[in-house]
Amino acid sequence: MKRLLASLIVVHRWLGLVFCLIFLIWFASGIVMVYRQMPAFAAEERLARLPPLDADTIRLTPAQAYEATGMQDGPRSARLTTFQSRPVYRFGVAGGSVTVFADVGSPADAVEQDNAVSVAADWFPASGATARYLDSKTQPDQWTFGVPFGSTGPIHRVALGDAAATEVYVAEATGEIVMKTDRASRFWGYAGPVMHWFYFTPLRSQGPVWANLIIYGSVVGCVLCLLGLVIGVYRFSMARRYKHGTSATPYVGWLRWHHYAGLVFGVITFTWTFSGLLTMTPWNWSPGSGPSFEQVTAIRGEALRLDRFTVPPAAVVAELRQQFEAKEIELLQFLGEPLYAVYEPPGNLESPRAGGADPLTRPVYGGLTPASAPALGPALRRELVAATGHSAHVRRGFNEAELLTAARAAMPQYEPAEVTWLTEFDAYYYSRTPGRGLPALRVKFDDPDGTWLYLDSHDGTLVQAHVHRSRQERWLYRGLHSLDFPRLYQTPWAWYPLVIGLSLGGVALSLTSVIIAWRMIRARMTRTS
Repeated sequence: MKRLLASLIVVHRWLGLVFCLIFLIWFASGIVMVYRQMPAFAAEERLARLPPLDADTIRLTPAQAYEATGMQDGPRSARLTTFQSRPVYRFGVAGGSVTVFADVGSPADAVEQDNAVSVAADWFPASGATARYLDSKTQPDQWTFGVPFGSTGPIHRVALGDAAATEVYVAEATGEIVMKTDRASRFWGYAGPVMHWFYFTPLRSQGPVWANLIIYGSVVGCVLCLLGLVIGVYRFSMARRYKHGTSATPYVGWLRWHHYAGLVFGVITFTWTFSGLLTMTPWNWSPGSGPSFEQVTAIRGEALRLDRFTVPPAAVVAELRQQFEAKEIELLQFLGEPLYAVYEPPGNLESPRAGGADPLTRPVYGGLTPASAPALGPALRRELVAATGHSAHVRRGFNEAELLTAARAAMPQYEPAEVTWLTEFDAYYYSRTPGRGLPALRVKFDDPDGTWLYLDSHDGTLVQAHVHRSRQERWLYRGLHSLDFPRLYQTPWAWYPLVIGLSLGGVALSLTSVIIAWRMIRARMTRTS
């Protein structure tokens, strides 16, 4: 046993020598990520900066505008928005998107370098006199790895010249802003996500190399934690008294502090390292909770039937004008029924929010790509309007029978085993901030994968599709990594102090190992000199 313990100590010592600084970076950057994420041009801000749609200038129906493109296959998505102060249809097609002006039906030209500055000035009028062109990107840089360059074409980077050192990225193919950063978001982006995920551009551009480095590095980190726990528990004894005094540990100096810190924070260090490994979904062990393409298209359809959208969008904008000024309209289908999803202006963005934050620059969430419609967020709401018939009328959500029919369409080979109308969140369908809607329908099927479908009653969206492994992942990853447990996660006053306190304990544990490693290196350098 003593020889085995001695061998484990040697392995732990040398692994710690290599990984001590990495663990310190993981814990410190994790604290940053509790409050800050990667820079993003939030959907809420994007919608707030769009001008209201002008019903008088929308002269073409979606079918007429798409006919002008000359394409035969129907579009996969479509939305009506504003570009260069004119209404445009943006059609999502295979390989990218096509933009057509809704007033005359002509295609929108690509945004060249000379026009990129004026496009940025349209979005940010206060910087019209100071905006300047920086460069053009054909490959992702530090902040644009999530942008689909294949559909956007080159991306022009423009500096706004404001006090915040804001830079925006304008897609050449569409003229849309796909990313926005400023001095603060770049700093916290580096201090948090970039350091935590080792998201450095040269490394991240080599996708498989980066993924394997994180996966196998996390595996080694788990082994290091387990060895430390075994050694620490074995060497700790309240009964024994070591020769240097009455301490329950045989170690002195920084080794003693490392021993105690490991006993207190070693388990959470292991669980965070293990659950961090699962963020990479190693070896494809879990499909995740997102619905499959086949499930979505069973409800929404693979292509839009534009001939069924008989109510002109201009009539929809005019009809809703008494309630709000529509900013954007998305075309949807629900089991063949055509619908307009009309986006309202984000609430209360005209006045500063509590705490004095600028409401137009406060990040909410990111990940919006040029061909995608805005994601629903805390202040992002939309009204459904029936798109067939002779006049516009609001569609007040979907009932249980309609959603159950959609669930059956998504799982045609299996029968529902349990159907539940949710008026409260459960352990898998929930949100700490507004964004997921209630009521919702949960349908459990009797298929071998144990599929659970969640459908939002407001717009018929298939929000989640959980199977056995994704439900396990929900606890092993989100539960362990984010302390995402019922009631705790939805209670910020308890969750934040607990996460920060445990993270600081991990910083202390890692810092003691860094000091010990530095003293080992310095001692060896002294002996060899």
